[in-house]
Amino acid sequence: DQRLSSVQSIIKSLVLGSVKVKAHVVSEDEREGGLRNLLNFGHSIGHAYEGILTPQILHGECVSIGMVLEAALARHLGVLDGGAVARLAKCLSSYGLPTSSSDPVVRRRSANKHCTVKQLLSVMGADKKNDGKKKRIVLLAGIGRTFKREATVVSDRDIRVILSPAVIVEPSTTKSSNVSCTPPGSKSISNRALVLAVLGKGECRIKNLLHSDDTEVMLNALVKLKGATFAWEKSGQILVVRGNGGRLEAHGEELYLGNAGTASRFLATVATLATSGTKDFSILTGNERMKKRPIGPLVEALQANGAGIEFLESTGSLPLNVKAGH
Repeated sequence: DQRLSSVQSIIKSLVLGSVKVKAHVVSEDEREGGLRNLLNFGHSIGHAYEGILTPQILHGECVSIGMVLEAALARHLGVLDGGAVARLAKCLSSYGLPTSSSDPVVRRRSANKHCTVKQLLSVMGADKKNDGKKKRIVLLAGIGRTFKREATVVSDRDIRVILSPAVIVEPSTTKSSNVSCTPPGSKSISNRALVLAVLGKGECRIKNLLHSDDTEVMLNALVKLKGATFAWEKSGQILVVRGNGGRLEAHGEELYLGNAGTASRFLATVATLATSGTKDFSILTGNERMKKRPIGPLVEALQANGAGIEFLESTGSLPLNVKAGH
């Protein structure tokens, strides 16, 4: 297929890598003593959805949903960081896979078929990894790392919390309890931290960065503008940014921002700092909803300060053509 010719070698290396991993695990655990269970990450809950939604929803799509929910279960049990769950969900969604049963594609193709918690637990009861009536699920301790070298027994009560669309939270701690809680990072602060790190020179380590559409498109755009390089440490808990001291280069091709309003406002300003490379302009654009959101006052302020910015479609909204060297 000509459409795959440019990535054929990458696909081949991924398939061969997967085959090698499976061959190693199967040879190490020929009698299915426990290690082979790890190959079924995402399948315990995924098979339950598949049993209800097949054939409209494919096996891989159900396993994708199961992977996110089983990672969320590991987070609920205190063995996995919340940032890892978000990274996994973003990775799967970037490949066009659903990450929940409420995904628009899943709802449309299944005709809004409802999967009750009772139904899902019933199907999970037939999983081959189970220990009698005890459900066993592969739990992650980090990206690419499992909590145990085998599936873990998990109670129906804990599974029900993850599968339920809502839960009731009641006070349960005593006055003497010493409790700490780390909420997810702020979208606005996360993107500000990224811009500051790019404008600076050298390494900057950012903890508790929010994993969201806004921060993802911001990261992608900053890389394309050659403002910095990025690397993850500690299973995605820390983002290492190596800034180029504000030396950015115009990209020329579209920087797609989806519906990320925060990213579009920050990047409209940041892109004015870029210098000419192979191109002397950068184009900021988004989805149809983003193209209706106002950005006119910011653009007018930047133009008043000498920035060369042009509206390419509707005046006052994206897409924008931002000239380099101003």
